[in-house]
Amino acid sequence: MKKNIFLLILVFIFFNLSVCPSPATASESIQEIQFMAEDYPPFNYIEDKKIKGIFVEVLMAVSRQMESPLGWDRITVLPGDRGYRSLSAGGKKCLFGIARTKEMESLFRWAGPVTRNRIVLIAKTGSDIHINSIDRIRSVKTGLIKDDISEKILLESDLPPEGFFYAFGDDAAFELLQSLDRGMIDLWAYGDLSARWLIKKKSLNPRDFKTVYVLKETERYFAFSKDVSNGFVSAFKRALDRIQKKGVVKKIFKTYLSEEINAF
Repeated sequence: MKKNIFLLILVFIFFNLSVCPSPATASESIQEIQFMAEDYPPFNYIEDKKIKGIFVEVLMAVSRQMESPLGWDRITVLPGDRGYRSLSAGGKKCLFGIARTKEMESLFRWAGPVTRNRIVLIAKTGSDIHINSIDRIRSVKTGLIKDDISEKILLESDLPPEGFFYAFGDDAAFELLQSLDRGMIDLWAYGDLSARWLIKKKSLNPRDFKTVYVLKETERYFAFSKDVSNGFVSAFKRALDRIQKKGVVKKIFKTYLSEEINAF
């Protein structure tokens, strides 16, 4: 009798597991999510009409791990902060490659981090510039991109804008790198990974440049709107963890940033 009851219990448990999916499998498919990224190489960018970047390839690897590979056409690269505004508006969306800040912590659901990124001040290696506080850059000319996070940091520090040298447009970062290389500006405020990538891309010598001050250090994540379920985000996190443990993410990074550039 006891044996029969035990068998009935096992049948009941098996039946419920088979017809009632777990929260992760009951939630959305990755194909239902609208993926967005801001134009910020080497994390996300368009080159030769194709979407590229570290986070783009990480996303593709995650989708394969989840056994639902995404096509390149499922990702949109947007200029400026349009991606953030779109994510804030709601819907089943994800903006990736963005910094997780205290201000945004409760607004979205997060998966990551994928990488750390420092916002730094870069000088020529041969210069005698030494910065031990942000206030010390008042007497030098600093190159900035309008509306870049580096500009926001410096403006919040009450530094006079007269000492800023601005660059605009799609080639703004390269223009500032070139200006620094030629001695037209003293410092370049930018993300260090992005600066390294650009130095590599333009075939310049990374040893000709040095980081003299760290303005801010951030971690880059996948941010999902609150309309995306916790179940899906949890499943996404597990897939991301798996490819990180397999060394897939590290391999992607080496594709974009060589070990020599990492010594920058």
